[in-house]
Amino acid sequence: MRSRAFEVYGQGISPSGGRGRFVRGLLLCSLALAGLTTAASPAVAGPKDKGRAVYGYEDDCGMLHTSPVKRNAHYKLLYTGKADHETLMRALKDKDAIGGPTPPRPVAALPVDLGPLSERGERIMSLAKPYLGAPYRLGGDTPAGIDCSGLTKAVFAGFGCDLPRQSRLQAERGKPVAPGELEAGDLLFFAPDRSAGISHVGIYLGGGRMLHSSPRRGGVGVDRLPGTDYARWFVGARRLARVETAAVTRAGR
Repeated sequence: MRSRAFEVYGQGISPSGGRGRFVRGLLLCSLALAGLTTAASPAVAGPKDKGRAVYGYEDDCGMLHTSPVKRNAHYKLLYTGKADHETLMRALKDKDAIGGPTPPRPVAALPVDLGPLSERGERIMSLAKPYLGAPYRLGGDTPAGIDCSGLTKAVFAGFGCDLPRQSRLQAERGKPVAPGELEAGDLLFFAPDRSAGISHVGIYLGGGRMLHSSPRRGGVGVDRLPGTDYARWFVGARRLARVETAAVTRAGR
């Protein structure tokens, strides 16, 4: 079942024709502003990358912000050139570039009434079961603590998808999906600071709901999107072929 959840709440997204092109353009634009790609193609390592400084920090909502320039006092010099996930996590800790004020009260790990889910939504929740209620932990990838991209990587492994470890790199996988065409299993991407690029990812469950890991809610759980900060921060969605194929195969049995 397709959703129109973001038709009203996704800022700057037209409910008329051309939505797919607009969302793809917005997604690529966000990545380009972060110095991660160009409007024409994904980033490719080159001579200029070797000396490029990367500044950033993780905010108190668990969102990662990166930039090729120091935008304000929160942005710390993390590394120069290219870095893998482990190097980035270590740099955030070593440079004291994690968080601000602690959120006053994290919400419950799961809502009382999750509501009906499609077969694909049920499968996602089944794959995520070992992590439900797990605390948010930057760089974590186990039920003892896990971050947003760690959760999506773990869940999508159950569909046979080997996702990169960072949300901004996961945003380069699959095909773009217009806000009004969202289906369970689509990856959702967010950028509180659009000029700094994508910094959070979740999994769409249908009915305006998202599974994700965030310190804002205390860890792994399900949140509704319409009317929330996440609806304002939404910048695009991607759909992976293996998830679509898995759903078709199960439906044909």
